[in-house]
Amino acid sequence: MAIVHPELDHLCTSNMDLEVILRSLTLPEKVTLLAGASTWRTASIPRVNIPHLKLSDGPSGARGEVFGDSVPAAFFPCGTSLGATWDEELLGELGQILAEECKSKSASVILGPTMCIHRHPLGGRNFESYSEDPYLTGRLATAMIRGIQSRGIGATAKHYVANDQETDRFHYNAVIPTRALREVYLRPFQMVMRDANPWCLMTAYNRVNGVHCDENVELLTDILRREWGWEGVAMSDWGGAHDAAQSLVAGLDLEMPGPPVRRTQEIVQQYLADGTITEADVDRSVNRILRLLKRTKRFENDSEHPETTLNNSNHTARLLYAAQSGIVLLKNEAGCLPLRPSERLKRVGIFGPNSARVVAGGGGSSYIKAPYWTNVDDSLTARFQDTDTEIVRNVGAHVNRYLPAVTLAATRNPDTGGQGAAIDWFSSHDLSGQPTETIHTDDLYYINFGNTPQTIVTDTGFSFRLRTTIVPLTTGTHRLSLASIGPSKLYISGQLMAHQDGDFEKRGTLFFTYGSHEAIFTLDMVAGQEYPVEIEYWSHDRQLSAELLPRMDPMEDKFQGVRLGYEEANRTDLPREAAKQAKDCEAAVVVVGRDREWETEGQDVPMFALPGEQVRLIEEVAAVCARTIVVIQSGTPVQLGPWIEHVKGVVCAWYQGQELGNATASVVCGEFNPSGRLPMTWPRWLEECPAFSSFRVEAHEIQYAEGIYVGGRWWDLLGTQPMYPLGYGLSYNTFALRIVHPEQLAMVTGPQPVQVKVEVTHRGDGAAGLPGRETVIAWCEVVHPGKGRLARPPKQVSAFAKSPLLAPGETCTVSLSITAYELGVYNPERQTWVLDEGAQFRILVGADAAHTQVAGTIHVPETITWVHHVE
Repeated sequence: MAIVHPELDHLCTSNMDLEVILRSLTLPEKVTLLAGASTWRTASIPRVNIPHLKLSDGPSGARGEVFGDSVPAAFFPCGTSLGATWDEELLGELGQILAEECKSKSASVILGPTMCIHRHPLGGRNFESYSEDPYLTGRLATAMIRGIQSRGIGATAKHYVANDQETDRFHYNAVIPTRALREVYLRPFQMVMRDANPWCLMTAYNRVNGVHCDENVELLTDILRREWGWEGVAMSDWGGAHDAAQSLVAGLDLEMPGPPVRRTQEIVQQYLADGTITEADVDRSVNRILRLLKRTKRFENDSEHPETTLNNSNHTARLLYAAQSGIVLLKNEAGCLPLRPSERLKRVGIFGPNSARVVAGGGGSSYIKAPYWTNVDDSLTARFQDTDTEIVRNVGAHVNRYLPAVTLAATRNPDTGGQGAAIDWFSSHDLSGQPTETIHTDDLYYINFGNTPQTIVTDTGFSFRLRTTIVPLTTGTHRLSLASIGPSKLYISGQLMAHQDGDFEKRGTLFFTYGSHEAIFTLDMVAGQEYPVEIEYWSHDRQLSAELLPRMDPMEDKFQGVRLGYEEANRTDLPREAAKQAKDCEAAVVVVGRDREWETEGQDVPMFALPGEQVRLIEEVAAVCARTIVVIQSGTPVQLGPWIEHVKGVVCAWYQGQELGNATASVVCGEFNPSGRLPMTWPRWLEECPAFSSFRVEAHEIQYAEGIYVGGRWWDLLGTQPMYPLGYGLSYNTFALRIVHPEQLAMVTGPQPVQVKVEVTHRGDGAAGLPGRETVIAWCEVVHPGKGRLARPPKQVSAFAKSPLLAPGETCTVSLSITAYELGVYNPERQTWVLDEGAQFRILVGADAAHTQVAGTIHVPETITWVHHVE
């Protein structure tokens, strides 16, 4: 605990006067607060008892400050799965759990939720976000933020705005028409600012209409601060701050991470001296940072404890429920599901590359080391263990985008004798001298970001040597690979096998795209024999890199990492072998999809089809086993045709964090009635998607030519049908919806909502005795635009509600509230939201966009305009 100076003692209370603290700071101290001190901490000013604040990556859990081999933390379902729950109450509860997880890492701010729009199915980071629909995104993010901040932890709405692809994410210019920007991409942020007031916001790397988001006066000042009245802390994404003066004037308060690159004392003081910025600009941001410290009670408790793992059984149970609630049943022909152990089948097959692997989430900063892992194979097998059913299994296909990272089971730490590797760190850039510290890791995809040993001073050069031993399980020609962020060499049994020169001009797609391409080689190896492995890694020599360093991205030299790829000799035709086994099975579960190498921060998904030989695996198994059930693990849609016609059941399981195996098995086996509903429109082919022609282009400029017609709105405009509409999803029974009191002519005259009440009845059909939940969605369809002349989507989501758990035959009533906010459009000429006199809308209610019934009509008797709030 810091010692409080007597003259400031009265300030360290919940009622402290932030203006007094601000006036007590010197100008250099104020400048210090404008940037982080380290990777995950803001700066402190001990002289006046201003503490630092620790942040933790999200939104899939509070990872803490170490990548890879971190202190375990609860791994939440991915954003897409949470979007598929359509359950605000659940997300509020998960927000509270996430806040408690954050506290276990001694962090005061969580870097989430991610609120970007699913503009295109191949968005590499779609899995972090909720939906294609701005209204659903805004409602769920509001619930999450409220839950987080109710426990005293700051939430961070990100990425503001239009970080809708990962290709060229640091440089591309999103050219967005005004209405699309306001009605689609900014709308979720406006909703959370109005209804949840997040304490923090993170800007996106990209440019919007020509200006980087961190320097964008229109986004940060005109809209965020003036129109919406938000006064929280706006921070850069890590390495996403640009010009110190332009970003400060625009309203970016905090450059992250530290130490600063753009906002050094020298740079900021020079801008102050030449009048480019004023001390008032500095004070404005410092005041917001002080307010954040007050909100998180850092003035009252400035201590920081070691990171811990909660191991809370109630949290575990709720994460399982959340995972179950997001799973979407896409197809269930002839009642092939559920697959109950009580059927006493003779033989069941479990196939697929994702069946026995941990495929918990997408890749990048949101990935968590969980306290435990589950997979579908183990969880399904456990449910059949007390039966006479024989379980057969086969991986069936390879799905690796790169050579798979060497598994722990194939390694031996030469120092401890256990699994994993030892890493010797050196204070020199060329591994000279004695190691200053040796650490141990169980992650052979090793990333060091912000957790360099304290004995190492990275500014003066450093190096490390990773040591492990590989023990092959088979004899033959094995494939191995080396990838790294900087220069590296790989030795096996003392022989140099691969070398990466660290050329920053020739980047691959690993390590957030900061890494090299893989250097792949083969080696004849004998089963059971030990092969000593050493990987040498060193920083760029600062004296020899005068020409290189200026070309580096600010984040390039903050990462270090190596990846050892390893694939045992195997010439088996895996799909054919799996089909041979499936021929004698009464049911086959084929677990396919992607993983964190295919869907990850830093790159977009390269293909819509299932990668590798997974399609062939499905087709060959389905050809010999009539009851074939496919489980898809991914964060976004995959191409289903033509193989979906040959299988009986399809379960979209998304990425479910630590409970992926248990959640999926409970749905497949009928312990949990699937209630997830698609948060996006599922296309048949990429070519029919609205952003098909303007996604992932290499010209640094992305034209949002589809405008306001994002997702299902595009199919409505064209009058065509996608593979599955927004809101689609089956249960093991059906539900009946009845409008209680149809609104013949409801009036919208101000902020008061139009209420639509819907009876939901569990019909009691399908899987006997299984309770279930239904999602009820309201769309407003334009009947007449009134005096308005602006084009509108044919219909758009305007309200939704989730029923409680209903027993067979049980009925409940849910209420849907539709306000002017859901009916208005943004008028660029008037620079306001407007709902025009004479406009008329038809209320459509249903479980998905293709199956609706009329619930009434809304009429607007006089024009309503607003900027942020309807009065």
